[in-house]
Amino acid sequence: MTKMKTIKQALGALVLLGGAAVFLNTFAPSDSLNFDPARLSRINTHYTAAIADQQVVGARAVIFQNNKIVYAQNWGYADQENKKPLADDTILHFFSMTKPITSVAVMMLFEEGKFLLHDPIAKYIPELANLQVYDAETGTGNPPVRKAARQPTIHDVLTHRAGFTYGYFDLSPLGDLYRQSNINDPQADLSKFVTDLGKLPLKYDPGTKWHYAVSTDVLGRLVEVVSGQTFGAFLQTRIFDPLNMVDTGFKYDPATADRLAVLYSQSGITEQFGEKGFFARSSGPGHEPAHPQLVMSHDDTGKFESGGSGLLSTTHDYLRFARMLLNGGELDGVRLLAPATVALMRRDHVGDTEPLQRMTSIQLNEGIGFGLGFGVIKDQGLSKLAMPDDSFFWGGAAGTFFWIDPRNELIGMFVAQVVPHRTTLRQDMWGLTYQSILDDRLN
Repeated sequence: MTKMKTIKQALGALVLLGGAAVFLNTFAPSDSLNFDPARLSRINTHYTAAIADQQVVGARAVIFQNNKIVYAQNWGYADQENKKPLADDTILHFFSMTKPITSVAVMMLFEEGKFLLHDPIAKYIPELANLQVYDAETGTGNPPVRKAARQPTIHDVLTHRAGFTYGYFDLSPLGDLYRQSNINDPQADLSKFVTDLGKLPLKYDPGTKWHYAVSTDVLGRLVEVVSGQTFGAFLQTRIFDPLNMVDTGFKYDPATADRLAVLYSQSGITEQFGEKGFFARSSGPGHEPAHPQLVMSHDDTGKFESGGSGLLSTTHDYLRFARMLLNGGELDGVRLLAPATVALMRRDHVGDTEPLQRMTSIQLNEGIGFGLGFGVIKDQGLSKLAMPDDSFFWGGAAGTFFWIDPRNELIGMFVAQVVPHRTTLRQDMWGLTYQSILDDRLN
């Protein structure tokens, strides 16, 4: 009965979202929007100036609409020390843009009946059983903990409502415990990661709050347990190979190492990072290679296949992944997900109980919800963003960002390689894209 209810919910989401998208489109799928060349040129002007002002070292922007690339351009360097320009095929650190890929992997296994979304995560990962909540006021022991109101479900983990946190961004005493535990040790595998995570308390009761966390790394371990493959092998055989994403993975190929972008931080941050982490502040203009702790190990020595932030990729590869989602789970005759499942993923799953918290330089305002792996635009006016209703999106710590606009059959992408990323350049891309469209059919 529970499984049938879940299937009905997925089909209902298709009606609500897929049907709405079709109804709201006022132009035929074969039509292209009217992009004005003069207005598109403003993108180049804007990012050329950003490079000159040393906001970033290099950048690339892509707009895809009606099954073709409308705009693509590069600026600056992939490696400024060796004067190597950022190119179309530069391999980039995508950080949290890994999360949507991990979520797709999870939902592929959901479609196969491997689990229910409301199953306790501990049913498959027993290391995460009997979790307690950190509570300085009513808790007992050291650290002070209390019994959780309930245990986290797979749905909680998918929606960042499980109670976990990110030590990188959390200044609380619990954040200190996360950092001291070194749970994201690049030399540890996902089995050890969940073992170490299970020894830490939760930040809050599951299901009560949206809080950005290591949840998607937990999902990587879930994929391993229910598929019988390593997480990296599952992604390679079930997503990357079928979609012809030839430059995407956790490890770089020595044959393509010359295409790997250098990861940068603002001047002064590298020296401070060991002590202050993501809260280190710049000491002046310019950039320097990032602290080794920020450059996740992508060679043969690294074992941690982070579902939350570990992938290397190119804009070409990631665009293929985004096109699959835009097409309702299929690309070039290869289907990864049913349209109903994609519709379920891109509807809001957290409701209006509270605004989503600020995450790095992207403000998650009122009017924005969170689906199964993405932020979703529920109300463009309330969101104060240029992306139309029903768009879904996510970004990464180095300044990467993508969004999918189903109403207008559009995908946008902006990438930089500076971490922590503190410019508004990726947000600027939204407005620069839509101001270039002179078409009264725009939804």
